[in-house]
Amino acid sequence: MTQTDADAQFDLECRKLNKDFSGFRAVKDVSFGVPKGTFFSILGPSGCGKTTLLRMIAGFQEASSGDLLIKGNSMIGVPPNKRPVSMVFQHLALFPMMDIEANVGFGLRQRGVPREEIAKRVETVLARVGLPGVGSRQISQLSGGQKQR
Repeated sequence: MTQTDADAQFDLECRKLNKDFSGFRAVKDVSFGVPKGTFFSILGPSGCGKTTLLRMIAGFQEASSGDLLIKGNSMIGVPPNKRPVSMVFQHLALFPMMDIEANVGFGLRQRGVPREEIAKRVETVLARVGLPGVGSRQISQLSGGQKQR
């Protein structure tokens, strides 16, 4: 039985989620619910399974057992591109041979969006993250925090 978004009590719910790697349990019995419309953080020491948990939520790794629900619907077996999830990786995958504008617009170019539309959208996004007018700079000219944005 599937729920509608309106029926779901949580935006995200993990139920006894586990992830094993060759006999090593990286995530053990994680259960929590994120109430609709709230902001949350996952905190813990290095090596405790935070990244593995996030990769399972995004669909980049399969849970060994347990269930993962987004807006009341199980995501077990749902591929990453079919999940209503976005993920920003800790280690950035920026192309050093491209300027900032080309990096930001890369996905749009891959989807065949017209150049004029890409330019507008890139300018809007850069302004939104506090980096207006930097599109022609090289990646090496940005600080770590600017690269993250």
